[in-house]
Amino acid sequence: MDTTNFIKWLKEKLIPNLPPNGIVVIDNALYHSTQIEKLPSSASLKSEMQKWLSDNNIPYEERMTKRELYHLIVVNKPPKTYIVDELLKQHGHEVLRLPPYHCDLNPIEYIWNLTKQRVADKNIDQSERQIETLTKEAIASITTEDWRKEINHVERLEKQYWDNDRLQEIQERELIISVGGEESDESESEFEDDNGSDTMSGVEPMDLSSDDSF
Repeated sequence: MDTTNFIKWLKEKLIPNLPPNGIVVIDNALYHSTQIEKLPSSASLKSEMQKWLSDNNIPYEERMTKRELYHLIVVNKPPKTYIVDELLKQHGHEVLRLPPYHCDLNPIEYIWNLTKQRVADKNIDQSERQIETLTKEAIASITTEDWRKEINHVERLEKQYWDNDRLQEIQERELIISVGGEESDESESEFEDDNGSDTMSGVEPMDLSSDDSF
């Protein structure tokens, strides 16, 4: 799969079969994330950096080095726009991207696992010739209830993540309070007498008036 084939599939297969105002959930595969305009990188030619800055009406000086030009690009770079997002937006749909490296929050991962299990259960002879037929049968066997079950599982995980984040925030807040200035007043009071002096109870000051003290 690459960007060209994925866009072709979107146009010919997915979009014509989507209900109006759909929300399309996708992960961060490379062919999902191809940008409409790719910014120059730090390794780009100086002329390419200058052209991008000129095309975007960002002033620069001819004597600037590549590092200086690239800094201008980074500071002024626009929000990323993806081909997939814009294509679906043109047809009235919205794209919801999953958090990177969180495949456990993607219901289709569990559906694929269920599909492979059903293929393995029927492929007793371990025959490669049966794989395609068994796979099609397994995909066709996936029901609405299967999807509902996996989506509910993901929603429970989402709630668990949210709860853990809130707990961590509370713990961090309590830690900050416990090491703050409020407790330091109490500790300092142990070293002060009733008159506010810094002497410690039961400890007398040294007499430095005599030579014997040294």
